[in-house]
Amino acid sequence: MYQKVKNDKILTVDNVKSVLLNLFPDANIWDILGIHSKYDNDRKEGASFYEMTGLGPLPQALYNGEPFKLEQLNPEELETNVLHRMMDATINLQREVFMGTLNDRTNVIDFLMEKNNVVPRVNPLVLHTKWQYLNLISTSVTADIEDFSTFFFLDSQDKSAVIAKNMYYLTQEEDDVISSVTLWIIADFDKPSGRKLLLNALKFMKTSVHSRLGVIYNPTSKINEENTAISRGVLAAFLTQKNSFLRNFLRKLAKEETATAIYSGEKIKTFLTEGMDKNAFEKKYNTVGVNIFRTHQLFCQDVLKLRPGEIGIVSNGKFLGPLDENFYTEDFYFLEKTTFTNFVEKIKGIVENMDISSKNMSDLVMKVDALLSSLPKRASRHDITFLRENHR
Repeated sequence: MYQKVKNDKILTVDNVKSVLLNLFPDANIWDILGIHSKYDNDRKEGASFYEMTGLGPLPQALYNGEPFKLEQLNPEELETNVLHRMMDATINLQREVFMGTLNDRTNVIDFLMEKNNVVPRVNPLVLHTKWQYLNLISTSVTADIEDFSTFFFLDSQDKSAVIAKNMYYLTQEEDDVISSVTLWIIADFDKPSGRKLLLNALKFMKTSVHSRLGVIYNPTSKINEENTAISRGVLAAFLTQKNSFLRNFLRKLAKEETATAIYSGEKIKTFLTEGMDKNAFEKKYNTVGVNIFRTHQLFCQDVLKLRPGEIGIVSNGKFLGPLDENFYTEDFYFLEKTTFTNFVEKIKGIVENMDISSKNMSDLVMKVDALLSSLPKRASRHDITFLRENHR
């Protein structure tokens, strides 16, 4: 095919068509190259897969799923870099065989894909963005989450502490469980972008075993009952429902058809699911007011430096934002993996021995991780004994 290319060395569609017609004169060229051909479906699937991986600008090359750096793709050094990867992989696999974790009955690809560092998507924002760390440990100042006037005069640390103290969570289990990773999603849930983020977070929570999920409201427009119909539903559900019913109802609220119906005048109670405490929900929904949304919005503006309606995520007190609306379910898995480190696991191991409630244990893991992660990294000190030099 490249023999048909002219001196400018640019392969054109005409070159491709010419070669195909010479090789397959009876073929319908558009059955192969047309937009409705099965080959075009494969092309689209490849593009969708590439977009979902979050790998970044092309070209890309991967070895056992691990991407090469751009400078490693230099044609003069690529072969050497591939050989280095092969040698490293061989050494690691030999070690696994020696330890007995890999044998001839094991599918090597499946074995590699089950490693802890394997993720469905790599989000460069999670990897390379400089985190903002929140100090969630309260001073002696206290304030009601709905007392906007008092909250307004608190400093950033106390604002953060009040938000943390008054946060309600969706967890994996109804029973007492310690969550090593605490996620707060920040959005305007009366906007499609906020509901999309909520829906992706709920899909993630369906299988997560380490995380709990809270929400922070960052309204876009004027805060009143009309503009917070969905957000008030989310808040009322968190305040009144058990985990299993909460998850199902939030999933329903996050769907666009539900929002459209509510904005068209349909009562939110028609979307309550079987098993919910309907009386408690309706009472809370009708009386909850909008003060908490003002408090949350002020926290977003003063502490997180977000504009109204902007999206963000807090993971164990580490803030990432503003984000665009394309933060996928796979990104939550990746964020959880980067947060749930051996360090966090050690904190959890210490906290588990304390005589406090599971919620307070989870809060403590979150606060300690946020505090210690914000400290500058320091190298350990070692005593060094110098040998006496003999000069002759």
